[in-house]
Amino acid sequence: MENFVKPVGFFGRPSPTALLNPRVDSTFKALFTQPTESSRKALKSFLEAATDRKIDEVRLTANDATKQFDGQRNVNYDINCVFSDGDVAEIEMQAFLQGYDYAKRAEYQVARLATSYMKKGELWSQVHASYQISVLDFTFVPKYMKDADSKEVHKNAVNRYKMRNEDGERLADILNVIFIELPRLSEDYNLDKLKDLPPIYKWALFLKDADKIEKSNEIQELSDSEEGIMNAKDALSNISHDQNLWLIQWKEEMHARDELSSRIGILEQGREEGLKQGIQQGMQQGMQQGMQQGIQKGIMQTAKMLKENNVSVDIICKSTGLTKEQINNL
Repeated sequence: MENFVKPVGFFGRPSPTALLNPRVDSTFKALFTQPTESSRKALKSFLEAATDRKIDEVRLTANDATKQFDGQRNVNYDINCVFSDGDVAEIEMQAFLQGYDYAKRAEYQVARLATSYMKKGELWSQVHASYQISVLDFTFVPKYMKDADSKEVHKNAVNRYKMRNEDGERLADILNVIFIELPRLSEDYNLDKLKDLPPIYKWALFLKDADKIEKSNEIQELSDSEEGIMNAKDALSNISHDQNLWLIQWKEEMHARDELSSRIGILEQGREEGLKQGIQQGMQQGMQQGMQQGIQKGIMQTAKMLKENNVSVDIICKSTGLTKEQINNL
Protein backbone atom coordinates (compact mmCIF):
# COMPACT_ATOMS: atom_id res chain seq x y z
CA MET A 1 0.00 0.00 0.00
CA GLU A 2 1.57 3.30 -1.14
CA ASN A 3 -0.22 5.41 1.48
CA PHE A 4 0.57 3.07 4.37
CA VAL A 5 2.54 4.78 7.14
CA LYS A 6 3.89 2.65 9.95
CA PRO A 7 3.40 4.05 13.46
CA VAL A 8 6.34 3.93 15.86
CA GLY A 9 6.66 0.41 17.26
CA PHE A 10 4.50 -1.18 14.55
CA PHE A 11 6.26 -3.73 12.33
CA GLY A 12 3.38 -4.92 10.14
CA ARG A 13 3.12 -8.51 9.00
CA PRO A 14 5.53 -10.57 11.13
CA SER A 15 6.43 -12.94 8.28
CA PRO A 16 5.42 -13.57 4.63
CA THR A 17 3.17 -16.45 5.74
CA ALA A 18 1.68 -14.92 8.91
CA LEU A 19 -2.12 -14.70 8.96
CA LEU A 20 -4.31 -12.02 10.48
CA ASN A 21 -6.28 -12.87 13.61
CA PRO A 22 -9.89 -13.67 12.55
CA ARG A 23 -11.10 -12.98 16.10
CA VAL A 24 -10.33 -9.29 15.62
CA ASP A 25 -13.41 -7.42 14.45
CA SER A 26 -11.89 -5.80 11.34
CA THR A 27 -10.30 -9.04 10.13
CA PHE A 28 -13.48 -11.02 10.78
CA LYS A 29 -15.49 -8.61 8.63
CA ALA A 30 -12.90 -8.55 5.85
CA LEU A 31 -12.69 -12.34 5.81
CA PHE A 32 -16.35 -12.73 4.84
CA THR A 33 -17.08 -9.56 2.84
CA GLN A 34 -14.38 -9.37 0.16
CA PRO A 35 -15.63 -9.31 -3.48
CA THR A 36 -13.90 -12.62 -4.19
CA GLU A 37 -15.20 -16.11 -4.83
CA SER A 38 -13.34 -17.56 -1.85
CA SER A 39 -14.82 -14.97 0.53
CA ARG A 40 -18.38 -15.44 -0.80
CA LYS A 41 -18.15 -19.23 -0.57
CA ALA A 42 -16.69 -18.99 2.95
CA LEU A 43 -19.59 -16.79 4.11
CA LYS A 44 -22.19 -19.15 2.66
CA SER A 45 -20.50 -22.18 4.23
CA PHE A 46 -20.24 -20.51 7.65
CA LEU A 47 -23.91 -19.47 7.58
CA GLU A 48 -25.03 -22.97 6.63
CA ALA A 49 -22.99 -24.44 9.48
CA ALA A 50 -24.22 -21.88 12.03
CA THR A 51 -27.92 -22.08 11.09
CA ASP A 52 -27.79 -25.84 10.42
CA ARG A 53 -29.69 -25.47 7.14
CA LYS A 54 -29.13 -25.34 3.40
CA ILE A 55 -28.73 -21.90 1.79
CA ASP A 56 -28.83 -21.39 -1.98
CA GLU A 57 -27.44 -17.86 -2.18
CA VAL A 58 -26.36 -15.08 0.17
CA ARG A 59 -26.37 -11.33 -0.49
CA LEU A 60 -24.62 -8.78 1.72
CA THR A 61 -26.74 -5.76 2.63
CA ALA A 62 -26.55 -2.53 4.64
CA ASN A 63 -25.08 -2.90 8.14
CA ASP A 64 -27.33 -0.28 9.75
CA ALA A 65 -30.76 -1.39 10.97
CA THR A 66 -33.70 0.61 9.64
CA LYS A 67 -35.11 3.13 12.16
CA GLN A 68 -38.87 3.04 12.69
CA PHE A 69 -39.13 6.33 14.62
CA ASP A 70 -37.11 9.42 15.45
CA GLY A 71 -34.76 8.89 18.34
CA GLN A 72 -34.73 5.10 18.05
CA ARG A 73 -31.42 3.63 19.10
CA ASN A 74 -29.08 2.95 16.20
CA VAL A 75 -28.01 -0.65 15.58
CA ASN A 76 -24.99 -1.45 13.43
CA TYR A 77 -24.29 -5.06 12.50
CA ASP A 78 -20.81 -6.43 11.73
CA ILE A 79 -22.11 -8.44 8.76
CA ASN A 80 -25.71 -8.26 7.55
CA CYS A 81 -27.04 -10.53 4.80
CA VAL A 82 -30.16 -11.84 3.10
CA PHE A 83 -30.69 -15.41 1.88
CA SER A 84 -32.27 -16.23 -1.48
CA ASP A 85 -35.46 -17.41 0.28
CA GLY A 86 -35.82 -14.07 2.12
CA ASP A 87 -34.53 -15.16 5.54
CA VAL A 88 -31.98 -12.78 7.07
CA ALA A 89 -28.93 -13.07 9.30
CA GLU A 90 -26.44 -10.82 11.00
CA ILE A 91 -23.06 -11.94 12.35
CA GLU A 92 -21.09 -10.40 15.22
CA MET A 93 -17.53 -10.98 16.39
CA GLN A 94 -17.02 -10.15 20.08
CA ALA A 95 -13.41 -10.26 21.24
CA PHE A 96 -14.07 -9.78 24.96
CA LEU A 97 -16.92 -9.46 27.44
CA GLN A 98 -18.32 -5.94 27.55
CA GLY A 99 -19.91 -4.25 30.54
CA TYR A 100 -23.46 -4.62 29.21
CA ASP A 101 -25.86 -7.60 29.18
CA TYR A 102 -24.86 -9.34 25.95
CA ALA A 103 -27.88 -11.66 25.96
CA LYS A 104 -30.30 -8.71 25.92
CA ARG A 105 -28.26 -7.07 23.18
CA ALA A 106 -28.48 -10.21 21.02
CA GLU A 107 -32.25 -10.51 21.53
CA TYR A 108 -32.77 -6.85 20.67
CA GLN A 109 -30.64 -7.18 17.55
CA VAL A 110 -32.52 -10.20 16.20
CA ALA A 111 -35.85 -8.45 16.88
CA ARG A 112 -34.71 -5.34 15.00
CA LEU A 113 -33.42 -7.52 12.20
CA ALA A 114 -36.80 -9.24 11.84
CA THR A 115 -38.79 -5.99 11.72
CA SER A 116 -36.40 -4.39 9.23
CA TYR A 117 -37.54 -6.71 6.44
CA MET A 118 -41.30 -6.96 7.07
CA LYS A 119 -43.32 -5.40 4.24
CA LYS A 120 -46.66 -3.63 4.43
CA GLY A 121 -49.49 -5.99 3.52
CA GLU A 122 -47.34 -9.09 3.98
CA LEU A 123 -49.16 -12.09 5.44
CA TRP A 124 -47.91 -13.41 8.76
CA SER A 125 -47.19 -16.72 7.03
CA GLN A 126 -44.73 -14.82 4.83
CA VAL A 127 -42.65 -13.40 7.67
CA HIS A 128 -39.09 -14.60 7.28
CA ALA A 129 -36.82 -16.10 9.91
CA SER A 130 -34.03 -13.98 11.39
CA TYR A 131 -30.72 -15.20 12.78
CA GLN A 132 -28.43 -13.33 15.17
CA ILE A 133 -25.07 -15.17 15.14
CA SER A 134 -22.39 -14.21 17.66
CA VAL A 135 -18.86 -15.57 17.68
CA LEU A 136 -17.67 -14.98 21.25
CA ASP A 137 -14.02 -15.05 22.26
CA PHE A 138 -15.14 -15.25 25.88
CA THR A 139 -17.30 -17.60 27.93
CA PHE A 140 -20.93 -16.51 28.13
CA VAL A 141 -22.85 -17.31 31.33
CA PRO A 142 -26.65 -16.82 31.13
CA LYS A 143 -27.97 -14.22 33.57
CA TYR A 144 -30.40 -16.60 35.24
CA MET A 145 -27.44 -18.78 36.22
CA LYS A 146 -25.61 -15.79 37.64
CA ASP A 147 -28.69 -14.76 39.62
CA ALA A 148 -28.96 -18.26 41.04
CA ASP A 149 -25.25 -18.23 41.85
CA SER A 150 -25.08 -21.57 40.08
CA LYS A 151 -21.79 -23.20 39.15
CA GLU A 152 -23.55 -25.51 36.68
CA VAL A 153 -23.26 -23.77 33.31
CA HIS A 154 -23.78 -25.11 29.82
CA LYS A 155 -20.67 -26.79 28.42
CA ASN A 156 -21.45 -26.64 24.70
CA ALA A 157 -19.34 -24.38 22.52
CA VAL A 158 -22.34 -23.85 20.21
CA ASN A 159 -25.76 -22.93 21.61
CA ARG A 160 -28.86 -22.18 19.53
CA TYR A 161 -31.65 -20.26 21.28
CA LYS A 162 -35.31 -20.14 20.17
CA MET A 163 -38.54 -19.05 21.85
CA ARG A 164 -40.04 -21.98 23.80
CA ASN A 165 -42.54 -22.51 26.58
CA GLU A 166 -41.78 -24.21 29.90
CA ASP A 167 -42.33 -27.63 28.33
CA GLY A 168 -39.80 -26.93 25.60
CA GLU A 169 -42.37 -26.44 22.83
CA ARG A 170 -41.26 -24.01 20.13
CA LEU A 171 -43.31 -21.03 19.07
CA ALA A 172 -42.68 -19.99 15.42
CA ASP A 173 -38.88 -20.28 14.99
CA ILE A 174 -38.82 -16.74 13.59
CA LEU A 175 -36.27 -15.34 16.06
CA ASN A 176 -33.04 -17.32 16.36
CA VAL A 177 -29.96 -16.45 18.44
CA ILE A 178 -26.81 -18.51 17.99
CA PHE A 179 -23.77 -18.21 20.28
CA ILE A 180 -20.43 -19.78 19.29
CA GLU A 181 -18.13 -19.64 22.34
CA LEU A 182 -14.55 -20.23 21.26
CA PRO A 183 -13.05 -20.69 24.78
CA ARG A 184 -15.28 -23.76 25.33
CA LEU A 185 -13.50 -25.64 22.55
CA SER A 186 -10.97 -28.26 23.56
CA GLU A 187 -7.32 -27.23 23.47
CA ASP A 188 -6.23 -30.66 22.25
CA TYR A 189 -7.33 -31.97 18.87
CA ASN A 190 -7.45 -35.53 17.71
CA LEU A 191 -6.50 -35.19 14.04
CA ASP A 192 -8.14 -38.51 13.22
CA LYS A 193 -11.49 -37.24 14.47
CA LEU A 194 -11.48 -33.65 13.14
CA LYS A 195 -13.14 -34.69 9.89
CA ASP A 196 -16.05 -36.22 11.85
CA LEU A 197 -16.92 -33.03 13.75
CA PRO A 198 -20.13 -31.13 12.89
CA PRO A 199 -19.35 -28.32 10.41
CA ILE A 200 -19.99 -25.52 12.91
CA TYR A 201 -17.40 -26.97 15.31
CA LYS A 202 -14.89 -27.13 12.46
CA TRP A 203 -15.59 -23.47 11.76
CA ALA A 204 -15.23 -22.58 15.43
CA LEU A 205 -11.82 -24.31 15.58
CA PHE A 206 -10.74 -22.49 12.42
CA LEU A 207 -11.68 -19.07 13.81
CA LYS A 208 -10.03 -19.91 17.13
CA ASP A 209 -6.67 -21.03 15.74
CA ALA A 210 -6.27 -20.01 12.07
CA ASP A 211 -3.59 -17.43 12.88
CA LYS A 212 -1.56 -19.69 15.20
CA ILE A 213 1.53 -21.21 13.60
CA GLU A 214 1.61 -24.11 16.06
CA LYS A 215 -1.90 -25.13 14.90
CA SER A 216 -1.09 -25.14 11.17
CA ASN A 217 -1.46 -28.94 10.86
CA GLU A 218 -4.90 -28.89 12.45
CA ILE A 219 -6.01 -25.96 10.29
CA GLN A 220 -4.86 -27.80 7.18
CA GLU A 221 -6.78 -30.88 8.30
CA LEU A 222 -9.91 -28.77 8.77
CA SER A 223 -9.44 -27.18 5.34
CA ASP A 224 -9.06 -30.57 3.69
CA SER A 225 -12.26 -31.83 5.30
CA GLU A 226 -14.48 -28.78 4.61
CA GLU A 227 -14.47 -26.87 1.32
CA GLY A 228 -15.91 -23.73 2.92
CA ILE A 229 -13.05 -23.60 5.43
CA MET A 230 -10.57 -24.08 2.59
CA ASN A 231 -12.10 -21.01 0.96
CA ALA A 232 -11.89 -19.14 4.26
CA LYS A 233 -8.22 -20.03 4.60
CA ASP A 234 -7.58 -18.73 1.08
CA ALA A 235 -9.52 -15.53 1.83
CA LEU A 236 -7.64 -15.01 5.10
CA SER A 237 -4.33 -15.52 3.30
CA ASN A 238 -5.32 -12.96 0.66
CA ILE A 239 -6.31 -10.21 3.08
CA SER A 240 -3.20 -10.88 5.18
CA HIS A 241 -1.18 -9.18 2.42
CA ASP A 242 -2.91 -5.89 3.29
CA GLN A 243 -0.64 -3.89 5.60
CA ASN A 244 -3.51 -1.56 6.49
CA LEU A 245 -5.43 -4.48 8.00
CA TRP A 246 -2.39 -5.36 10.11
CA LEU A 247 -2.34 -1.76 11.36
CA ILE A 248 -6.06 -1.83 12.18
CA GLN A 249 -5.61 -5.18 13.96
CA TRP A 250 -2.71 -3.78 15.96
CA LYS A 251 -4.85 -0.82 17.06
CA GLU A 252 -7.81 -3.01 18.00
CA GLU A 253 -5.61 -5.38 20.00
CA MET A 254 -4.04 -2.39 21.79
CA HIS A 255 -7.51 -1.11 22.64
CA ALA A 256 -8.55 -4.54 23.95
CA ARG A 257 -5.42 -4.76 26.12
CA ASP A 258 -6.03 -1.24 27.46
CA GLU A 259 -9.63 -2.14 28.25
CA LEU A 260 -8.56 -5.31 30.06
CA SER A 261 -5.84 -3.46 31.97
CA SER A 262 -8.37 -0.83 33.02
CA ARG A 263 -10.76 -3.47 34.32
CA ILE A 264 -7.98 -5.25 36.17
CA GLY A 265 -7.01 -1.90 37.67
CA ILE A 266 -10.56 -1.41 38.90
CA LEU A 267 -10.51 -4.88 40.41
CA GLU A 268 -7.18 -4.18 42.07
CA GLN A 269 -8.74 -1.09 43.56
CA GLY A 270 -11.64 -3.26 44.71
CA ARG A 271 -9.16 -5.67 46.25
CA GLU A 272 -7.57 -2.82 48.18
CA GLU A 273 -11.02 -1.75 49.36
CA GLY A 274 -11.68 -5.33 50.37
CA LEU A 275 -8.43 -5.32 52.31
CA LYS A 276 -9.43 -2.13 54.11
CA GLN A 277 -12.80 -3.64 54.96
CA GLY A 278 -11.03 -6.75 56.14
CA ILE A 279 -8.85 -4.70 58.46
CA GLN A 280 -11.90 -2.95 59.87
CA GLN A 281 -13.62 -6.28 60.39
CA GLY A 282 -10.47 -7.58 61.99
CA MET A 283 -10.62 -4.85 64.60
CA GLN A 284 -13.97 -6.27 65.67
CA GLN A 285 -13.57 -9.98 65.03
CA GLY A 286 -9.88 -10.46 65.04
CA MET A 287 -7.35 -8.55 62.92
CA GLN A 288 -5.84 -11.57 61.24
CA GLN A 289 -9.12 -13.16 60.21
CA GLY A 290 -10.46 -9.91 58.75
CA MET A 291 -7.33 -9.22 56.73
CA GLN A 292 -7.40 -12.69 55.25
CA GLN A 293 -11.06 -12.32 54.27
CA GLY A 294 -10.45 -8.99 52.59
CA ILE A 295 -7.40 -10.18 50.68
CA GLN A 296 -9.10 -13.40 49.63
CA LYS A 297 -12.17 -11.54 48.38
CA GLY A 298 -9.99 -9.26 46.25
CA ILE A 299 -8.01 -12.21 44.89
CA MET A 300 -11.19 -14.06 43.94
CA GLN A 301 -12.61 -10.98 42.20
CA THR A 302 -9.40 -10.47 40.23
CA ALA A 303 -9.21 -14.14 39.22
CA LYS A 304 -12.84 -14.10 38.07
CA MET A 305 -12.27 -11.11 35.78
CA LEU A 306 -9.08 -12.62 34.36
CA LYS A 307 -10.97 -15.84 33.64
CA GLU A 308 -13.82 -13.98 31.93
CA ASN A 309 -11.25 -12.33 29.67
CA ASN A 310 -9.77 -15.69 28.66
CA VAL A 311 -6.47 -15.37 30.53
CA SER A 312 -4.81 -18.79 30.84
CA VAL A 313 -5.72 -20.74 33.99
CA ASP A 314 -2.01 -21.44 34.56
CA ILE A 315 -1.25 -17.71 34.50
CA ILE A 316 -4.13 -16.98 36.91
CA CYS A 317 -2.80 -19.69 39.26
CA LYS A 318 0.67 -18.14 39.27
CA SER A 319 -0.70 -14.59 39.68
CA THR A 320 -3.20 -15.29 42.47
CA GLY A 321 -1.99 -18.43 44.20
CA LEU A 322 -5.35 -20.08 43.68
CA THR A 323 -5.66 -23.71 42.59
CA LYS A 324 -7.04 -24.74 39.20
CA GLU A 325 -10.07 -26.21 40.96
CA GLN A 326 -10.82 -22.91 42.69
CA ILE A 327 -10.51 -20.99 39.41
CA ASN A 328 -12.67 -23.47 37.47
CA ASN A 329 -15.38 -23.13 40.15
CA LEU A 330 -15.58 -19.34 39.81
